Amino acid sequence: MTKTEFLIGRVGLEFDDDFYPDDLPEDWFFDHYSSLFKALALAFDTDEDLDHIFETIQDDLGDYFELVLIIEESVLKDESQLKQLLESLQQYHENYTLWCHVTSQPKPTCLKLIENNKVCLQSETTLKSTLNQCKVLGQTLYYTDTPVLVLSDLMLLESISQELLSTMSGLPRAIIICASTVGDSLNHMQSISALVNSE
Repeated sequence: MTKTEFLIGRVGLEFDDDFYPDDLPEDWFFDHYSSLFKALALAFDTDEDLDHIFETIQDDLGDYFELVLIIEESVLKDESQLKQLLESLQQYHENYTLWCHVTSQPKPTCLKLIENNKVCLQSETTLKSTLNQCKVLGQTLYYTDTPVLVLSDLMLLESISQELLSTMSGLPRAIIICASTVGDSLNHMQSISALVNSE
């Protein structure tokens, strides 16, 4: 059976810890971050320089790094907004996964718009969808290419890693994103990365 590669990352490039060297310019934060982690999630309307991040992924990181763009559910359910967003990202089509937390069924026309993109919807409810599905930690992930699980709490590392290993085994890769911004989130990320990738 294929060993699943778990790509671990977090939401945003701002850390409360002493993660970045004091003299590191802010526009080099992503380069430093991507040397240590294999995934990053950013809100679509982030202040970060997306062009620089996309170009770095395309030119230097290739298949070794995954960028997750988070969109609001209101955008996913608005056909014109969704179409506009996808068009604005067209040139970077292969360099990101669109992610959304979904609480109710999106319209078929909106699901049709995203089906040719790398996308993952995370939901506690059952959705009608032709996307691949994976259930883990009480969530269902609906995805085209790679499942993206966004976690708000990484405290129960042992149980989290065991469930991830059993439910996602056989997949080529899975992305785990830590949404927490507490000071020790970096240590949690490194711990879960070691746990799930050491099996």
